[in-house]
Amino acid sequence: NIGGTYFVNNMAATVELLWSSIEASFYIYGACVYLLDILLCCSVPTVGFIALLIFILVHVGRIPPPDPAIVEEVLGLDPLLMERDDKKKDSKDGAYIMKSVGHRGAALDAPENSISAFRLAKSSGVTAVEFDVILTKDEVPIVFHDYTVDRVTEATGYISNMTWEELKQLDISEKHPMRHKFHGERIPLLEDVVKECLHLGLRMIIDLKGDDFRLIQVIRNLYKNHKEMYSRAVITSFNPLLIYLIRRGDSSIVGSLGWRPYLYSSLSYTGSEGPGPKRYKSLHSSFAAQFGDVINKWAYNNLYYHLLGLSVVLIHKDVITSEVIRSWKNRGIRVIPWTVNLPLEKQYFTRILKISYITDTLIGEVETKFP
Repeated sequence: NIGGTYFVNNMAATVELLWSSIEASFYIYGACVYLLDILLCCSVPTVGFIALLIFILVHVGRIPPPDPAIVEEVLGLDPLLMERDDKKKDSKDGAYIMKSVGHRGAALDAPENSISAFRLAKSSGVTAVEFDVILTKDEVPIVFHDYTVDRVTEATGYISNMTWEELKQLDISEKHPMRHKFHGERIPLLEDVVKECLHLGLRMIIDLKGDDFRLIQVIRNLYKNHKEMYSRAVITSFNPLLIYLIRRGDSSIVGSLGWRPYLYSSLSYTGSEGPGPKRYKSLHSSFAAQFGDVINKWAYNNLYYHLLGLSVVLIHKDVITSEVIRSWKNRGIRVIPWTVNLPLEKQYFTRILKISYITDTLIGEVETKFP
């Protein structure tokens, strides 16, 4: 019973939120004492008041998640629930299951975020793709990942300093290992990519880059012009405020939030080596970023999902365990790891953890099936 399950999950989330609010008050309380070295809020009643205030603000400002039927239409049947539900298991044949998602189309097999990459994903049997959205200098929404064009073209410069007329001349295949097959590939417009994906029957995970709040209106216009998006797309970002403001205006949009360890303080992360190069050189900026990572990790696991009404979380593959999946699943939220490229990793996430994954390559996709 979807309605009954939703009610139980909602009640559990409310109780968990209350406790998380009390925890948050202690974080704030400790930060005030440590950073300001004052004793103005050193009483238990003050802590309780802060916890109550946070709870009220979060509960009042909370956005409900979309109808579970809409979420299932976008993400397909949940493999974990299929395993536990005999009725869904019996109806598995012919039902839509999002097994894998082509990252930027399939960035290792074709120029990333290109029309050719999305077509290749479809022809390879993939049913969903992920791509990035950023605005040009003249506020044209394009599908592109980086803030500069340096990595994938022979040109140099920031996207924010270049017009669409300038950018559409660039060849994004020039530095790709398969460039001989995709010579002349151009940066596509967001509108063209959405139309192509809808035409191909591909689900979309649309990643909003950076902190550009102009993208909010871009997404609203996109859903206004393409009603099919409600059952075909997920909007995601690493910025919770972007997702909050988008879903605040339209709670029927399926929302997601990306996360990895040390997001603010390091440029990269791997499970084997830990955080990569520091994002900031100055000591005070580095310290502030590390403090931001602590707060962001706590908020991601205890606050954002409830406040934003998330349906799915996109998490770095190296920190995903059965316990992580179970924790999110108990909240009614799916987990999708990124970026899973090795065949053995694909087998692990598909056969052992039984979750969908995001990948840069479509090699081995036929062999990795849910049991």
